[in-house]
Amino acid sequence: MDRMKAPYNLNVLTSDIVIKNLKSRDKMLKTVEEIKVEKKRLREELEALPHVVKVFPSAANFLLFRVKSHSKEIYRAIAAKGVVIRYRGDNMGCDECLRVTVGKPQDSNQFLAKLKEVISEVVKA
Repeated sequence: MDRMKAPYNLNVLTSDIVIKNLKSRDKMLKTVEEIKVEKKRLREELEALPHVVKVFPSAANFLLFRVKSHSKEIYRAIAAKGVVIRYRGDNMGCDECLRVTVGKPQDSNQFLAKLKEVISEVVKA
């Protein structure tokens, strides 16, 4: 049984959504294109921030980026402001790294605004 199982388990709801999206291929392709455009913009915005050292290449709908310092504090502070990102500093080779999911432009704008705010608060502390 395990030899036939996918590497990640999917629940019925997720499976239904995938099947529905595959049936509406044009909409799915449009959404993928929108995410690619937004990811490029978000990457450029992150690369322009002085506290961001590197934005890693990504073929997925998220960006992994490294900050100069205080990644765990930035992660906690931005979460306290209602923005969900992922702390990846515990993963091998990901010292001072955070991960953000690419969504709609308004989500990116909120994330970027809060990230700038949090960096100025945390790094100066």
